[in-house]
Amino acid sequence: MDDEDFLMRQLKSFAEGFGMMVGKKGQAKSEIVFEQKQNQNGKNYTDLENLLLHHKYETAIQYTYAQKFNLSNTEYVQLGNWLISKLESFSDMDQTQLLDLRKNIQKVADSTLNQGGHNE
Repeated sequence: MDDEDFLMRQLKSFAEGFGMMVGKKGQAKSEIVFEQKQNQNGKNYTDLENLLLHHKYETAIQYTYAQKFNLSNTEYVQLGNWLISKLESFSDMDQTQLLDLRKNIQKVADSTLNQGGHNE
């Protein structure tokens, strides 16, 4: 299965070539382990919790915006709405930033609905 994916073939070739360069020629092949996408979503929530714990609200918002390119629209909207609900509980949260986050998440939610529920 990994041999069918272009990126995985490239990484495998790189790892084998690197192994040869460091003198491990003829030894067992190296194995590269990647974090499952399923775990990525949980990692996002954990990372955001850590940022919120340290009152890094703007960083948490920027982190969430960056996930738009890593998650489906539905997952992104869920993450954004979760962050909004968390940020609303902080009295020192800049309300303008919170409003902007709400608007941006709502735009993605609306575009997802307009596409008939399909994700990009």
